[in-house]
Amino acid sequence: MESGDARLVYRHFIVIGQESVIAAMGSECAAEQDGFWEFHDALFENWAGANSGAFLYDNLLGYAEDLGMDGALFDECMQSGRAFDRVRAEHIDAEDQGIYATPTVFVNGKRVSGDYDAFRQAIESELAAN
Repeated sequence: MESGDARLVYRHFIVIGQESVIAAMGSECAAEQDGFWEFHDALFENWAGANSGAFLYDNLLGYAEDLGMDGALFDECMQSGRAFDRVRAEHIDAEDQGIYATPTVFVNGKRVSGDYDAFRQAIESELAAN
């Protein structure tokens, strides 16, 4: 929302396999260069099916560079392990909350299921209550 009344928090939850882990790590490294959402979009634009090779390291580095990111900084982040640590922590946290599928949506800590209207209503209800 442009009003600043709500914010979207994205958390990783790995369900497809090793390439998903690498892709999530790449998005964390892109975030360090203020490019999370652009990288996120590039991942979805280039997805060719589960574990098909689209998210191998060299491809991710290419996506980052195509988006104008510093390849050396991206590489350092990927090699350091800090992105993996963040992705792993988010996955464990999700499991601790009973999440086992994507997408899972919460509005102010309450799980919301359904379509766009269900999400909109939940958000509007929370905004009205505050």
